[in-house]
Amino acid sequence: MSPRVRGAAVTLAQLAVVAVVVVVHLSGLRLVPVLTGSMTPYAPAGSLVVTVPVAGEDVAVGDVVAFRPPAPFEVSGGHPILHRVAGLTGDAAAPAMTTKGDANPTADPWQVSLRGAQLGRAVVVVPWVGRVLAGGAGAVLALVAGGALLLGGLRALRRQQRELRSCPACA
Repeated sequence: MSPRVRGAAVTLAQLAVVAVVVVVHLSGLRLVPVLTGSMTPYAPAGSLVVTVPVAGEDVAVGDVVAFRPPAPFEVSGGHPILHRVAGLTGDAAAPAMTTKGDANPTADPWQVSLRGAQLGRAVVVVPWVGRVLAGGAGAVLALVAGGALLLGGLRALRRQQRELRSCPACA
């Protein structure tokens, strides 16, 4: 593969990644990194879970949902929690859900109001990818920048090797 074709392929791959991120964001999908092992084996620590928005009245027992727990149980950094709905309580005026991590022995110590809550239903689990996103935008940027530097260095090394092969006196 020629350097020009290889460069075009890398650029297209980068554009595809950006396009996927934009489409995911605009479609309402959310990418939720799994920070702990509480949902093992469904979503082990380090996984990335794709969620779709779900209205509180559409939540059912057994659904795996991403949500923000009520005070005083908030997670530092504002990360959502991803747990399974263990029960539904309350009435039509004040519906709530009880949640539980699959690997946890007991239900969570809170009840999450379903009225006006921002909830996401899990639709896809991607192992290991969440480790990158768990570090936030800075970690992703550092990974992309590091990858770009690595690719640039490899290109320069290949160019130098080609030049040395084409010049017998230079070797």
